[in-house]
Amino acid sequence: MPPIIQKRPLHAGKNIKLFLMMLVFEIFCPFGPRSEAQDTQKNEQTIAKVKLSEQEWKAFPGYFQSPANKDLYVQFQVNHDTLVGKTLWNNNVFHLLPQSSLAFVSVEEGDGGHVHLDFLKDSAGEVNKLNLGNNNVWTRAKNYKPVVKTEMQHTPDQLNPYEGLYQFQNDSTRFIQFTVKGNALYLKQHWDGREISFVPETPLDFFSKEIPVFSLSFKKDDQGNITQAVAFRNDVWNNTRRPEISASNLKSYEGKYQSKDDPDNMVQLISRHNLIVIKQLWDGKEVEVTPLTASYFYNDPQSFPLQILRDKDGAVSQIIILGMDYFDKVR
Repeated sequence: MPPIIQKRPLHAGKNIKLFLMMLVFEIFCPFGPRSEAQDTQKNEQTIAKVKLSEQEWKAFPGYFQSPANKDLYVQFQVNHDTLVGKTLWNNNVFHLLPQSSLAFVSVEEGDGGHVHLDFLKDSAGEVNKLNLGNNNVWTRAKNYKPVVKTEMQHTPDQLNPYEGLYQFQNDSTRFIQFTVKGNALYLKQHWDGREISFVPETPLDFFSKEIPVFSLSFKKDDQGNITQAVAFRNDVWNNTRRPEISASNLKSYEGKYQSKDDPDNMVQLISRHNLIVIKQLWDGKEVEVTPLTASYFYNDPQSFPLQILRDKDGAVSQIIILGMDYFDKVR
């Protein structure tokens, strides 16, 4: 994926897709919602495929279950000469073309290229397993039942303690925000601005009505404060506390920063009214970002994050814009 900042406005539109919060989700990440129908059609035309018989196609339809999370399923159906998959935790659809009688490749191309799937037969010759990119072996679910969850009675006031900014434990550049709207808890992904609503099943367990298997479990400390959110029983997000940042600290972030991908691109950070202003030096456009932690800044209307990085001596050395574009500080 090319840098979002590339001699164009900082508020340029971003390709929105759900951040999948486990290793298995990263594998399926290329299958996010796509609107580039022409690109998909072009990919399909350039992928070599083999011809399968009607009997061979009958071996694949059904549901396969994740080895890491028993709530996660992918469904496969045949549409003419294409195997259509649907990830049931986020309802994303992807298309696969056969490379052999058991091997398939995705038509959609993500950041890591096309995804390869290999179906496996058991001793009886039945296709009952799926090897996903040599990473996870999914098992056919012969008695699949949709996940059903029930919303508990609650009020907006009961949801307020869960509000706040949470940082991904495995990637310090990733943040999500929880906000109460109406009688639901909304999760906002800071890297693309997408929002997903959740309701409680129990006082600490939440689910999305649109995607019931998208689960959240919150954890408390001994004082009853919410400290963590665990997504899909696996990924830990730590609740952060908004700090008081002095004007002198903001001043220390000022300076010019040069793009690592394109040295001709430079931005300047300016402290102004307890905010940081990001100024594009190639066209003068500016974006104001508010400090949410000592090193993380955000513009909520534009879903625009800025991360400050320090070297081993504690000096500001780099910034990350929009969660993906790295700029080195110009000394």
